Amino acid sequence: MYWSGAAFCIFLFITHTSGVPPVIRVGALFPKHTGKHSSELAFRYAVHRLNRDKSLLPETNIVYDIEYVSRFDSFDTVQKVCRLVQVGVQAIFSPTDSVLATHINSICDALDIPDIGRSTHDFSINVHPSQQYVNNAFIDVIRYLNWTRFGILYEKDYGIINLHQLSRSIQAEVHMRKVSQASYLSVLNEFKNKEIHNIIIDISSDGITALLKNILQQQMNEYKYHYFFTSFDLETFDLEDFKYNFVNITSFRLVDIGDVAVKEILKDLEFFGRTIFQESDANLYLRKAVTIETEPALIFDSVYVFAIGLQTLEQSHTLYLSNLTCDDEIPWNGGLSLINYINAVEWKGLTGPIQFKEGQRVQFKLDLIKLKQHSIVKVGEWTPQGYLNITEPSVFFDSGSMNVTLVVITILETPYVMMHYGKNFTGNERFYGFCVDILETISHEVGFDYILDLVPDRKYGAKDPETGEWNGMVAQLMKYKADLAVGSMTITYARESVIDFTKPFMNLGISILFKYIYCGKTFSYRMALYSPL
Repeated sequence: MYWSGAAFCIFLFITHTSGVPPVIRVGALFPKHTGKHSSELAFRYAVHRLNRDKSLLPETNIVYDIEYVSRFDSFDTVQKVCRLVQVGVQAIFSPTDSVLATHINSICDALDIPDIGRSTHDFSINVHPSQQYVNNAFIDVIRYLNWTRFGILYEKDYGIINLHQLSRSIQAEVHMRKVSQASYLSVLNEFKNKEIHNIIIDISSDGITALLKNILQQQMNEYKYHYFFTSFDLETFDLEDFKYNFVNITSFRLVDIGDVAVKEILKDLEFFGRTIFQESDANLYLRKAVTIETEPALIFDSVYVFAIGLQTLEQSHTLYLSNLTCDDEIPWNGGLSLINYINAVEWKGLTGPIQFKEGQRVQFKLDLIKLKQHSIVKVGEWTPQGYLNITEPSVFFDSGSMNVTLVVITILETPYVMMHYGKNFTGNERFYGFCVDILETISHEVGFDYILDLVPDRKYGAKDPETGEWNGMVAQLMKYKADLAVGSMTITYARESVIDFTKPFMNLGISILFKYIYCGKTFSYRMALYSPL
């Protein structure tokens, strides 16, 4: 997940010399694009709500200016920031794009202007949860799911998860592939051929829609696949084609849309959007007040964090105006005080509880959500203090929820698989024995039905040295004519190279003592004979 390329900056123009002035002018930078404007709407609404509700800044009104910049034009961005600084900027909400954020933060460092956004530099406040903690959250889920082999699709090296930390922290076979929209299909096909069924998706929101279509095209939307999306916006995507095939889709979300306070804000935000934008464009900004993307929610919270910092400062300090310019590079002597008060803010916003330590957000709650047959449901949560708490373990290991029927083949051998030959026995009832009992128990615990039958040629499976063709149960599995085979099959290197085995469940422990003489000395050793399971 990425907090997209949207940029936003807030500037304040101070006209008073006592406490917080009656008018604070703020500005915002957003990217030049023709797509959705939900981030801009959230910014406008946050300012509107602050002016309407006087509980935070009772004697202060906020007005704003909005500028649009290209995420690929750092020169133009710097020029606009310097122009706004020259007319009285006292705080900046930096863009989320890493390149632009670096340039703007260099100006903030030089002028001691607080930088609120996603930067990790000095004089900055990162409203997005700390990447270190978020990475720990993903690691905890992977460990809970017991993934020992999985793939990772990522677009950028600075995504929401630290790929190197992830690979070092988990003892597993990890296949990492850097992708673009043009390569989604080929990488998915590679994972399918390698039978990599657990996949972490760390790509932008724009790419997820295309990836979902490619997953359907590759027919990788069945129960044996598990996709773990790093995007916090899973609920905003159309997953209708994935609901009924029992494919596993899991993600975190930062905004709890079930919270009563969040529902109230979203409803008011939708009404506000319809008043300032054309009615026909309303759905571009909100999805009928049901949910909100993470980026606009973070922008909303950023504005409030800034306002709360001003309110706290007002109680003990006076905010003085300084004439700053990029040319003189004379720092603002009030910047450090303001950033310290913002850094001390503790508040609960759209994205949950907020608290900072050295500019990094260390207090938050991530809801773990999972796609079920009819909807996306919350199945647990993760916090930096309590770590992972799974509240609905049954959705991961639910008996009877998959509604899947497997074709299982076997071969007769006492006492593992035996057959009733009476006329009253049909279907799976014909078989009994040790392996049959184990199969029945596993089917109940894992949650699947099965059709058990004998392998047609009554053979375990051997490779023809001339043709290279396999027969028996091995051939049935290789040709996908059966999903599972049970029986007393010996595990050999040749068979293990083409099919997968469970670990042997029994060791007969039979030993034979051999004796021979070499160079006048007697040696003995034991050769263990294992059951052919």
